[in-house]
Amino acid sequence: MDIDKVSFTGSIEVRREIMISAARSNLKPVSLELGGKSPILIFDDADVDKADELALLGILFNKS
Repeated sequence: MDIDKVSFTGSIEVRREIMISAARSNLKPVSLELGGKSPILIFDDADVDKADELALLGILFNKS
């Protein structure tokens, strides 16, 4: 099986193992989200009130 990229959300302990495995397997690209709940980027040109509303909805309804 050929893996193009690894994405992981979770603990720092598991992150260490993922990074080691990715480095050993030809330096696969890795995306890690560690410790934060529902991270969000809001850019300078955003409607801040709308972004705030949608961020809250994302936290409440994202159950994946």
